[in-house]
Amino acid sequence: MKRINVSLLYLLLIMLCAFPTANAQNVKDFKVKMLGPANLNFRKSPKRIVISDFQVNFQTALQLEDKKKGGKMWRGGLKGDAKASLTLVLDGLNIDDLQQLTDKLFEEYKADLIAKGFEIAPIDELWNHSAYEKNREKRWELKSGDGGEKGDEFGAIVMRPTGQKFIVNKQSMENKKTGPLKIANYEEQVEMKVSNQKTDFIFNKVVLNVLAFDNALSETTRALNRHAGYAQVKAETDFKIDESSFNRFNIGQMIVRGGVEVDGVLEKQKFDASQGADVDRRGTDAGVFHVWRVEDKEDINVSVVKCDPEKYKKGAEMAIGSFLDATIQKLADKAN
Repeated sequence: MKRINVSLLYLLLIMLCAFPTANAQNVKDFKVKMLGPANLNFRKSPKRIVISDFQVNFQTALQLEDKKKGGKMWRGGLKGDAKASLTLVLDGLNIDDLQQLTDKLFEEYKADLIAKGFEIAPIDELWNHSAYEKNREKRWELKSGDGGEKGDEFGAIVMRPTGQKFIVNKQSMENKKTGPLKIANYEEQVEMKVSNQKTDFIFNKVVLNVLAFDNALSETTRALNRHAGYAQVKAETDFKIDESSFNRFNIGQMIVRGGVEVDGVLEKQKFDASQGADVDRRGTDAGVFHVWRVEDKEDINVSVVKCDPEKYKKGAEMAIGSFLDATIQKLADKAN
């Protein structure tokens, strides 16, 4: 009968407990950076926070397209158009679950602020500020979450908590030609005006962008591909809180370079579509005329990516919670 090395067995058990499994969900290390003046702090600011907006933008699909225009070639011949398009759709999410998750994150956010010694001031104090009085009916509205709205990007769903109202710009001001960029610029100008004035509260705005897919091809590579005569797009699954997310307190905007990534949410997958141009270098002699014939070609890739809703919700809660906790701690450090 063989003897069992008890010490070795005990060591193996410790190692199995110490290292996470391949499918474990873990938030990767990140560092919060606050944009603004180097000496910016909140020591003289009132410890009252007005949350102007708390929006979570969930990316449920991604659409990429590249096109190389054809035409006459430099050394003779004709080239057709080449087009590549890629559409990815995340399957498995429920809009009610996303609303519940948003509500939970918001309640935890407020509780964390209060635990750090801050008071949550009512939204009316900001709504009644003079900066929002001009053409208020046309430009602004007070609204809470209602189960999701269509975002500016393809596949984006904008969620807000249901338990509180927020100040939201209307998608169409008095000018019918006003675009999203102009509206966003106007909104930022008003918010900065409030932040720079002396008030009885700290202006706060939270925007969180949860990505499932990422563009895996740089613009430089795409340009080189088009120069070579073909179109190409690539993407990959990459669950994270994108670096465009921020938590702003007055003029201090807190971000994370590279975003906040979480392992174990989506299976790693890569997708691509590419198409070379149809080329006719010699043409056909038709007597009086010389004829070139080419076809426009397109490669279309449409893929559905399966998502475990429980893993997704847990990963989003971990990433967003970690980001918001870190920003609140930074606020507290600069307020004390």
